[in-house]
Amino acid sequence: MDLKEKIISYSKDIGIDLIGFTDAKPFEDLRKILVERKEKGNLSGFEEEDIELRIDPKRTLDSAQSIIVIAMSYYIKNERIGRDENPQFYGELARTAWGQDYHIVLKSKLEKLAHFISNEYDGFEYKAFVDTGPLVDRYLANRAGIGFYGYNSAIINDNFGSWIFLGYMITNLPIKNDKPLNISCLGCNLCIKNCPTSAIEGPYEFNANKCLSNILQQKREIPEVKLSIINNKIYGCDICQNVCPHNIDIKEMTTKAFIPDDLPYKVDLIPLLKLSNKEYNSLFKENASGWRGKKILQRNAIIALGNYKDKEAIPYLIPMLKDVRPDIRKITIWALYNINPKVAVELINTIKDSEKEQDVLETINMYLNKYYNK
Repeated sequence: MDLKEKIISYSKDIGIDLIGFTDAKPFEDLRKILVERKEKGNLSGFEEEDIELRIDPKRTLDSAQSIIVIAMSYYIKNERIGRDENPQFYGELARTAWGQDYHIVLKSKLEKLAHFISNEYDGFEYKAFVDTGPLVDRYLANRAGIGFYGYNSAIINDNFGSWIFLGYMITNLPIKNDKPLNISCLGCNLCIKNCPTSAIEGPYEFNANKCLSNILQQKREIPEVKLSIINNKIYGCDICQNVCPHNIDIKEMTTKAFIPDDLPYKVDLIPLLKLSNKEYNSLFKENASGWRGKKILQRNAIIALGNYKDKEAIPYLIPMLKDVRPDIRKITIWALYNINPKVAVELINTIKDSEKEQDVLETINMYLNKYYNK
């Protein structure tokens, strides 16, 4: 058994669902694509800004010769995770935030793999990444034969669909490469038709800046026209994957790590509004949704409550009008107005004179004018 076969065999032993290998030569074919995406404003803002780092693995590891790409499924049928009664007001976590933080899980797998390889290959050098690396992980996965691109730019595998997490390891191993799969997307256009923000602008034309999942993670203010589109999502969006025919009759995850146990995927919004930092860390520290911090999730929870348009949510929102964070006060005003304009106006009139923040005062005046001039 050669080194590649040993690595593949060991990867299965430690619960890695898919593994592939590609070379570490500069990816010059990517340069034009990345430049165009940047010029069009289609980036999420979380990518590595230096294009040279994104296309040349040797900029990250001088001795780079090959890249090992791994994937783990995170799909499980809904009926397998219980049918507990939902809270009156709940916010939905996308599947990427079900169970343990995939960054931690996959990074652990990569480190175990690296430890194994170091015992098999003298002078082994590597750098491993899960989402945080400079290279384009989906591009690597495609090159390494893990899967093919869908119209929504997700990587799709024949067995596990697009519900796969990716990680990679830049190495100095002289190892035989795998080839991209000779398979293509069915081209049904369902992901394009169903994207709520039209972020999939055409086949393989993904605008991350418009993606609802990205919008929910950004710290910048969300435009009012997009607030109702969020519905009750508080982290991520699965719509394009839910409608994808490549995700029908696929294999389920082989690990229990991504089953939502301690933190249900339908999060009770009311306790979320009141969480202390200690409580937040306890619940979200090892969950993929926790990395952006408490304020982002609480902001999203307020938006979700506003979108319920249920008067019973008003008493829970009123205390947020006095929150120390101005942006939380602003989004609470929107939520209250979305539920009941008359009640919202009565409430903001009571706080107008004591409000010191100019941005919040402008928001108050905007909704007062909107109400009285309708």
